[in-house]
Order: sequence, then structure tokens, then C-alpha cells
Amino acid sequence: MGLFRKKRSPYWWYSIMRDGRRVFASTGTKDKKLADMSFTRMKDNLIKGELTGKLAPITVAALLERYMTYSKVNKISHLTDAARVANLTEFLGNKVAGSLTSADLDSYKAARKATLRGGKPIAPSTINRELQVLRAAYNKGIEWKLVKHNPVVRVFLSEKGRVRDRRLTPEEKAKLLSVSSPELRRFILMGLKTGGRHSEILNLKWKDVDFARNTIAFRVTKTGEPRRVPIHPDALEVLRGLPRHGEYVFADADGKRYNRSSWIRYQFERAVDQAGIRGVVIHTLRHTFASELVEKGVDLKTVAELLGHSSTRMVDQVYAHLSPSHKGLAVNLLPSEELPAAPMPTVLRELQKTGSRV
Repeated sequence: MGLFRKKRSPYWWYSIMRDGRRVFASTGTKDKKLADMSFTRMKDNLIKGELTGKLAPITVAALLERYMTYSKVNKISHLTDAARVANLTEFLGNKVAGSLTSADLDSYKAARKATLRGGKPIAPSTINRELQVLRAAYNKGIEWKLVKHNPVVRVFLSEKGRVRDRRLTPEEKAKLLSVSSPELRRFILMGLKTGGRHSEILNLKWKDVDFARNTIAFRVTKTGEPRRVPIHPDALEVLRGLPRHGEYVFADADGKRYNRSSWIRYQFERAVDQAGIRGVVIHTLRHTFASELVEKGVDLKTVAELLGHSSTRMVDQVYAHLSPSHKGLAVNLLPSEELPAAPMPTVLRELQKTGSRV
């Protein structure tokens, strides 16, 4: 039982026996003296907890550290989680997890909204994704008996007009491709012609490209279910022109997979700025792919399958308004009924017989 340093963590950690088993947790501080104080407080609270039946306190930083251990093993988005956890820890890490209030979360949102990234305010959707990670950490904390309740409820910001519904016009696509580096241009074309998520494209391996059957298999997906997508001629040209530096399709000269948070994100945002386009993120490529298919008359079920959705619910909500009027098409399938000809008035019939003019 004592303090120690852990690899890949900037904080001091402690180990302590609880309920007959050894528990490891972060003190949430880099300072040795503060860590000693925190550890002593933890031991005292543990003794009190054993006597009263209450849970021993844990900091938000320690809860998030524990959650990241879970995320690395169970989530393909753990790299994204790590970036969000870093922001949460910076603002909320030293607070006791069981005492976090809605006021603390309001202060966090205000601080994040006041933060600039690339000279621009942090988007509400970005802050919401961070809060979702915190909520998930608390849910796991309840499951692990580290906390008793989850304070992350009814705290999310409005995302009206979020860029996720944005699509690229043909003119914008041309501008974006024209200012992109050869590497980024290939990535953009793969996004536009496969509808893959950025993580799916970056995790694509050469063994999953089937040139004989003209398909690619996305195996590292958000849903955990692999799917096959036909290779569009533009995507085929990209794949045939890519150098092979390793097992990944998108890799650097050393064979290392491109990282979204560094190379691809920086390159994409810079190209968007150079093209003079607003409200565009990497996900816009996927949205453009689906929107163009729907407008070409592809049924929503097929679009959902290409996107990797388990049902058409999401596609119905986002893309149904773009499709040709299915109701109108359905009604037009009914056969036409010839209207009976109106009887000719008697006077006109008589005039017709005699050849007289009116």
C-alpha cells in the first residue's frame, strides 16, 4: 500500500487494499506533496467508509484514468477519448467525483466555450462529445462501485445548425481537391466515394482491398460489424496509385498509420481554409457521399447498408427529404383511367350532318 509512478500517466498513483482486494487509482496530481496528502486522505476516508458503509471518495481524474484503461481495451475510439479526457482532467480533475455538481459542469462548458482553437471558438458539438465521455466514465464508475450517481444529465449544449448536416457542392469539392496535397486528395476521394468514417479509412489494410472482386472491407468500424463496399472508379485510381509502405493503405514512409488527430486533421482543416469553405469537417465527406446517392434515387435501405447503419432509422431522419417523392412515385404507378367522351349537343350533331356552318 503506497504511492508510485505509473508509465504513460503524469500523475502519482496509489495502491490500497479494499474489500479484500488491491485497488490502484490516480491521485490526480503531479505534485508529490499533494499526492501524499491525497493518499493520506484516501486512507482515512477508506477507514471511515468501512465503518459507515459509504464509498471512499475518488477524484474525477482518478475516475477518468480508470475509464481510459477500460477504453483502450474495449473502444476503437480510445485515442479520441484520450484527447477529451485530457481536457476534462485539466478543468475538473482535482474535484471529488461524488461531489461534482451541475454548477461545476456549467463552469466547464463556459471555460471550453471561451477557448479558441485555430482562432475559432470550440464548437458546441465538441464540448458535448467531451461531456459524453464524462457521462460514460460515471456510468462505469457506478458499475465499478466507485461513485453512486451520475451528475452528467441535462447539461448538453444545443447543436442546432451543426456542421454534421453540411454537404459539399460540386464546386466546393473541386475547390477542396484543388488545394489539397496529393496525400490528402487521396484521403478525400476515398471519403467521398466509399462513405467510410475517417477512422475506418485510416484503419483500412491492404489485405482488405479485393481488386479481383472490386470491393474493400471496413473491419474496424464504429458498430464493430465489418462491411464491404464496392470500389468506385475514383477510389480504384487512388488505391492503385498509393505506394505500399506497410500493412495500412494510408501510411507514412515508415509504414505507420496516419493519425487523425495530427496529420489528417491538420491537413484537412488547412485545405478547407485555403479553399474558402465554411462549416466543413471530415465527416462532411461521408455526408456528401450519402446525400448524392439518395438524390440519385438509391433506396434508403441500400444507403444505410453502405454507411454501416444497422437500421434505416438514422438515414430516414437525415436523408429522406433528399430522395425523390416516394409517395408521388407510388401514386404514379396507378394505371390511368380514360375519361368517357362528353356527348355532342344535338344542335351540333345536326349541323355536322348538313355541313352547315355556325
